Amino acid sequence: MASAESSPTIIFIWTVPRTCSTALTKCLTFVEDAEVWLEPFNASFYNETLFNPEFRKGDPNMDGLRGALAEMETTGEKKALRREMAEQIRTSPNLIDQEEISYSWTKNQLKTPKPEVKYVIVKDQSYATVDHLDYFPDLTKCRHVFLIRHPREVYVSFKELVWKRVGIAKSWESVDLVTSIPHVPADNLFQIHNRFWKDLQKKSEFEPVVIDAYDYTSTPEKIIPKLFHKSGIPFKQRYLEWEEGEEVIAKKWKGSADAVLLETKTIMFSRAAKSSHFEAPKQPRGTPANQELEITPELKVLIDNAMPFYEEMYAQRLQ
Repeated sequence: MASAESSPTIIFIWTVPRTCSTALTKCLTFVEDAEVWLEPFNASFYNETLFNPEFRKGDPNMDGLRGALAEMETTGEKKALRREMAEQIRTSPNLIDQEEISYSWTKNQLKTPKPEVKYVIVKDQSYATVDHLDYFPDLTKCRHVFLIRHPREVYVSFKELVWKRVGIAKSWESVDLVTSIPHVPADNLFQIHNRFWKDLQKKSEFEPVVIDAYDYTSTPEKIIPKLFHKSGIPFKQRYLEWEEGEEVIAKKWKGSADAVLLETKTIMFSRAAKSSHFEAPKQPRGTPANQELEITPELKVLIDNAMPFYEEMYAQRLQ
């Protein structure tokens, strides 16, 4: 346990969407004396953009997205889930109402972990972070891990998520990540991630670690112990397998109840939330898991533009 005189080690897991990051977060949940956060800065970002009615007000794409999400809230199933969530928020100090989260609130929370906490582990999105660094602890003294995945896998999975989760488009072809979710900089995800990594390379006391999703899901016994060592966490073999199901994360993860309770039941996080180990990919690196989905023209542009930023980080990944 952390002594009264010591400060916990803060470890940030920086990611772009769809890098198997939630499975890694679940693995890290079982680190002794750790406090694990699920994307509090992304929740803050959403409150400033998607959930802020003044953000891009009058933009038909933004208004259409808000309308589709509002329609989902009217179903009996969603209303029942919201009532259940409200009770869990009331009784759990880890679960926060989405409306209450902000960058300043998160900053204060990270400054005051529980006395027994030795490691504060925060998984979050780079795009939600880079313009709000004033709200962070001294990043130069924190450990940083950057997750990457081949852009072809990322963007196909991300488009499938938006298509199936958000429900604003009738067909695969009609989903365009740039216009369908206009609050997210879908066309610059890897550029932002790469720039943030380079900035921390220059400033941080600890070398930022890059790991590729294909590597750590196909050979976790090789990559995960090295990751723990680089992060300052003693590795134990039992960390490669963990408790199956969603109940443990509802008790241990800190963050927006919308992320921890709601999205762990959707295509967003459900597979990782139910997991008990890392699942090896069934296809080569760079091949989307769902090979029936066509690489549409706008996807090809996103993938091609992302490749140089990905390849530069991939060359320096942990192996």
